[in-house]
This record gives sequence, structure tokens and C-alpha cells, in this order.
Amino acid sequence: MKMKNIRKIELKNLLKKETFWQSYSNVEAEMAIAQSQVGIIPKKAASVIKKKSKFSRKNITDVEILQKKNKKIILSIVKVLAKKSGKSGGYVHWGGTTRNIIDTGNKLIFREIHRSILKELSITIKKLSIMCKKNSDVPMMARTMAKNALPISFGFKIAGWLESLIRLDKRFKNAEKTYFTLFFGGAVGAMHGYKNKGKKFTNLLAKNLGFSNSLVPNRVSLETSLDFVNSLSFLGVVVGKISNDIYMLMQQSIEELSEQQSKNQIGSSTMPHKVNPFTIYRVLRDASLLRGKSSSLSDSAITLFEGDAKNDFVIEEILKETLILSLNLLKNFNLLLSKLIINKKKMNENLLKEKEYIASENIMYKLGSKIGRQRSHELINKIIKNSFNNKKSIIDEILKNKEIRKYFTKQQIKKFLNPLDYLGESKSVSLSTYLYSMKYLKNILIRINKKNLGVF
Repeated sequence: MKMKNIRKIELKNLLKKETFWQSYSNVEAEMAIAQSQVGIIPKKAASVIKKKSKFSRKNITDVEILQKKNKKIILSIVKVLAKKSGKSGGYVHWGGTTRNIIDTGNKLIFREIHRSILKELSITIKKLSIMCKKNSDVPMMARTMAKNALPISFGFKIAGWLESLIRLDKRFKNAEKTYFTLFFGGAVGAMHGYKNKGKKFTNLLAKNLGFSNSLVPNRVSLETSLDFVNSLSFLGVVVGKISNDIYMLMQQSIEELSEQQSKNQIGSSTMPHKVNPFTIYRVLRDASLLRGKSSSLSDSAITLFEGDAKNDFVIEEILKETLILSLNLLKNFNLLLSKLIINKKKMNENLLKEKEYIASENIMYKLGSKIGRQRSHELINKIIKNSFNNKKSIIDEILKNKEIRKYFTKQQIKKFLNPLDYLGESKSVSLSTYLYSMKYLKNILIRINKKNLGVF
């Protein structure tokens, strides 16, 4: 497997041990090439090492046999690669250390999984952007503190989701800058084996691999991994929040959203009348699991001195789990969006059920321009409370109020209280967010296709 072909490997094969071992062999080869270009090892030897770095099934078996004996994966790979390279094998792993190879090889694979995550995120943003535009003027109820609040459009709600996803991607960009960085300094990071050409060599290696280069190439700057995992965990926060909104709007007392059912789908094993959603449960589950990943990593970022293998092993596993969980979360979320049914009629019905008072803020401001905002608020609030307590029509009570009628006609009052005429700037916010999101989407797509993803 050549370095440039990592992107062509199917995701299910990316996390196989053979893929990681081949990636480590690739790094050994790239290290040799970069070292030969700055005069650390002979160019002919580097060329041979590069040619021999592709492992066959037999080579993998040889590595497995050696690893069982010496318990060291990189040492085993080095021995097999050195043997394949003949006389040039004496220059394999020149000045490197196990952590350099594993850390770099892992990043090459993790970058491709992250690239897939960004592709799914771009699909999410595109789906929601189109949905935002289509529903920019579809009226619905806004809710605060789990209570009915003011009329908005469904597009406005989606616009809030979109901006959260874009803020999430900006966190991704910052994390990419720190995580996709080369730390390649030998046993303790001080570049002892590079013949005083360490910086020149590592700058070249970083460029060839598509990474940034670190100023201090130590083995213990694990906060870069923590930053990367934190950004992915934040995906669980954002998608979890959006999915929870969707889930609540699916409940039977609201029913403004629903999930399309498959032909043979059954809602309940015991209740024939139940029509339960399915995909959203997986989304909510994965979002919750993902949110917990950052806390499990914090302690592991506290390392000892110039190297601490126990922390490295923990972080490797958490990174693998977090990346796959993130990708699966977005795949399921996109599936949910494709199955989402928007019940505009129910949104309208729920809004009009509360038409007597849901736009009362509107008449409060209209009256406030005449008698002051505070006094207007007190008056409207008192009328609504009395109407509730006495089980009387709010509109009728407002229409009977002499102070209000002094300023407004019956027709004006009814218009002020019409929730369909009080969506604020929902439509304009929805449309501007649509345009911004579609423009931002182009930047994500450009970034996805960069070989050196994370280098700016």
C-alpha cells in the first residue's frame, strides 16, 4: 500500500492491524527518503527501503511471529523491512523511535477517517441548508423552559442548528492544526541521531506527509490529542442537542415532526397502536457516548518526563473509538434527516391553538409605544392571568379593556394578536443563514480534498 493510496482503502479495513502495520512501514520508508534528501543516509539505500516497504501477506506473518517473541511491533516491522532491503536495511529506522513511527502512522490513518467525518458533516450542512430555505416562512411555536413562547418559522429553528454545526467545524479546524502535526525527534525528542540535520529533515518529512512540523518534537505533547478528541466530543453536544429537539417535536402531544417508517417496521412488541421512531434512538445514544469521550482522556494527557507509554496506549484506543463513533453518529444523523417528515399542518394547528395569547408580546409593544413598555406589560399580563383564572376569552377581555381600546380598533387588536403575522425576522434570518451555510460549505469541501488536511 503506497502512502497516496491510504485514502482509497475502505473504512472497514482502515482499522485492521495490517493497515496500521503497513502505515508504519510507509513511515519508515518516508523517513528514509527525507533523511537521504538532507544527507543523513545514502540516497540509494533510501530508494531500496522505499521499494521494499510494501508488505506481503508473508511479511505480515513474519511480523506476527517476531512480535510474539519480542513483544515490540515497530521493532518487528523494522526487522522484516531491513531483511527485505538487504544491505540497505542497515539504514532502516535511523534515529527514529517507536513512538515517532506509531504516532505518525496512526495520524495518517486517522486523518482519512476524519476526512470521512468532514464529508458526512458537509452532507448534514447541505441537507439542513436546503431544509432551512424551504421552511423559512413555515410558522411554528417556539418554546422556552418547555413552555409555549412566541411564533417563529421552522426555518429559523433550523438556522440555529446550522450555525451550531458551523461553529463545530471551526473547532475541527483548530484541532486539525494542532493534531495533524509531526512530532519526530527520536528517543527523547532532541533529535540525537540526525547528524545535526534534524530540523531540516523533519521539516521535509512533515511536508512529504502533509503535516505541520512541531517546534519541539517531544513525545509527550498529548494535549494535541486531547484537543482533537474534545472537538469530536463536541459533535456529540451539537448533534445531541439538535436530535433532542427533533425527538421532542416527535412526541404525541406535539407531532410536528416524525420519522418515516419502513414497510415492516413495528412500533412496539406489545402495543399494536404504537408508532415509535427508530433511527433517532441510535443518534441520541451515539451522541451521548461521544460526549463522554473527552472526560475519559483528560487524565491520560498528564505524562511523565520525556516519554510515558501507558498514556500512549490509552490515547490510541480512545482516538480510534472516538473517530468511529463520530463517523457513525453523523451517518445515522444524515439518515434521520433523509427520513424526517415535517408536519406543517400540525405546526400551524399547534400555533393557532394558542392564538389568543401567543402573540401578546406584539400588542404589548404596540401599546407600550403609547403608555410605556413597563406599564403595558403589567396591563397585558394582568388581563391574561385574570382570563385564565376566570376561564374567559383573552381576546374578548383585551377587546373590552378601555385603556387599550382608547388607542386601537377591534380590527387592529385582532391583527396584533394573530400569531401568523408575528414571526419576527424569522424568514430573513433563515434565508441569510441558508446563504452563509452554502458559502461555508464550499470551504469544507475544499478542505476535505486537501492532501495536507490540517495545514493552513
